Amino acid sequence: MVAARAVSEGRTDSIWPGLRYYRFSTPLRYDKTQTLAPGIVVVLQGRKSARLGASTLAYDEMSCLVLGAETRCEGTVVDASPGQPYLAIHMDLPPDLLVKTFIALADASPSSTANVTLNYVAPVDERVLDAFTRLLPATDLAIDRATIAPLIVEEIIVRLLRSDAASAIRDAAAMKRSAARIQKAVQLIQQHFRRPLDIAELAGAVAMSPSHFAHTFREVAGLAPMHFLRNTRLDAARVLLLAGGRRPGEVAALTGFDSAAHFTREFKRRYGAPPAQYARQLASQQAQSI
Repeated sequence: MVAARAVSEGRTDSIWPGLRYYRFSTPLRYDKTQTLAPGIVVVLQGRKSARLGASTLAYDEMSCLVLGAETRCEGTVVDASPGQPYLAIHMDLPPDLLVKTFIALADASPSSTANVTLNYVAPVDERVLDAFTRLLPATDLAIDRATIAPLIVEEIIVRLLRSDAASAIRDAAAMKRSAARIQKAVQLIQQHFRRPLDIAELAGAVAMSPSHFAHTFREVAGLAPMHFLRNTRLDAARVLLLAGGRRPGEVAALTGFDSAAHFTREFKRRYGAPPAQYARQLASQQAQSI
């Protein structure tokens, strides 16, 4: 399924936001450092290592890397060949769903006494793998993307937070203290991302000091509040671009960016290509996969 969707060397984005596939036919070291959001990487074939901050983690087929927080990454594909290319799924874990699930599981999950490790490698849970086998075809049709896919993404997050990987994502005791306030801030960002927002306004809305709010938001959601705001704007811009009919400058204005140049720079950093080029590439990839 992944081989059929990874239609070219390197990264292939799914039309589902935050879901992408990787194919490499030869060993490769990335030339640039990427900034990755909280997410999960499931390797199906081949082997890779990633330098994440001061640590280097290796993972191979039928293992997963859980990224517990936004982090800078230098990756190396160690084992790949034309006959058996490196194949992997990478899915961002939406902070709003993470926080929602923390709250839902707070009373059912015992507080972790282990040290929280922000990044974690383990054999992929069979139930998580099963969920991905259902998620991929559920992203092919618009009706399935609107109804089935969101439920499967939530299932994957629940599975992760009920597994040993939970300690890589957050400490349960800290979540019980802070998740409700941060959930409110997340909702405010999602509702008002089109207008200017700053730390002081968001902190005031949840009755926290700006410094404590910024620290707590990152602790709970896995990334800084202004980074979440930026990503929310970029995700909305991506939807508008893929719908067609709007120029990048118009999309920038509709999604809260102060200039088209700023929008283009941030979009390229997140998605690997300028807005118009990205939209063409994804349209071409979708046509090839049909």
